[in-house]
Amino acid sequence: MPVCEICRKKVKEVFKCKECGTRFCKKCGDPARLLCKDCIEYEENAMGQYRPEQEIEIDTD
Repeated sequence: MPVCEICRKKVKEVFKCKECGTRFCKKCGDPARLLCKDCIEYEENAMGQYRPEQEIEIDTD
């Protein structure tokens, strides 16, 4: 029986994260997107940090 590398539980099925390669169970990630919870969290944090209103205009004169 396979073991989830995140929760360390024996499970029926594991999925391999397409970003980091971690083998995770369906409770520890999104099998449809093939992303473990750590990569999902990273992706959400990275997206949340970008705000267009923070862009700086550069004068090229």
